[in-house]
Amino acid sequence: MPTLSYVHQLFSLEQCQAYIHTLRWKDRPLQCPRCQSHDVDPWGTYHYRPGCQRYWCDGCKRTFNDLTHTLLHRSKRSLAYWILATFLLCLSCSSRRIARELGVHSRTSYRWCWRLRNAAVSYETDRQLEGTVEADELYHTAGQKGQVTQGGKKALGRRARGRRKKREPGRGHSDKDRPAIIAWVSRQGAVVIQATRDFTVTTVQTAANIAVQVGSRLYTDSASSYRAVQGYRHEFVNHTRKEYARGEVSELTP
Repeated sequence: MPTLSYVHQLFSLEQCQAYIHTLRWKDRPLQCPRCQSHDVDPWGTYHYRPGCQRYWCDGCKRTFNDLTHTLLHRSKRSLAYWILATFLLCLSCSSRRIARELGVHSRTSYRWCWRLRNAAVSYETDRQLEGTVEADELYHTAGQKGQVTQGGKKALGRRARGRRKKREPGRGHSDKDRPAIIAWVSRQGAVVIQATRDFTVTTVQTAANIAVQVGSRLYTDSASSYRAVQGYRHEFVNHTRKEYARGEVSELTP
């Protein structure tokens, strides 16, 4: 029996719309989602969507609202359903449980969950750090562990990796069973972690272009792959000289 099916009835459309407006524009000024113009004015409301403010853009001469170019744009269900579905999904509820709680078809719930997960993943993968960013790398020993079902040795197609043994000197590589993990940490709190094949100049430059916004301040150690990175205000500390911090310049240690 659904235990939360009545919760969405406690949400008014005006409250939901105000929450969506605050959530979307809290980190940036109101702008047109099509041409990014800030020259916008209120343009009435929708008779079929109470509480949803309509805006007119003087740049592209079109109207938009807080849901334009979002997952909820032109959805036939009210915002209360989507907010409750997102809440239940964050609680690791299955799509069938969400369908029972909301009173929708299971295929509708599955489609909603699929869209919400993809939106969350795309937000993380498309996010770029800005401001002051610290970076460091580590080399994680990968490999296939375990044994076959009936016991005995497992056919790996390669020489078995020795456990509890020191690895050969030098930087890691995926061919050496030690891919590089690069961590980019903003001092505002956001984190981006990338698994790369190696730690060459080209690889680090590509990873930096994906994770960090161009023009940001970047603090690293004195590795040559970091020193060759371009497009950032880069400073580094020299661990060889026992230097781990110099004023504002420091780098994290995974």
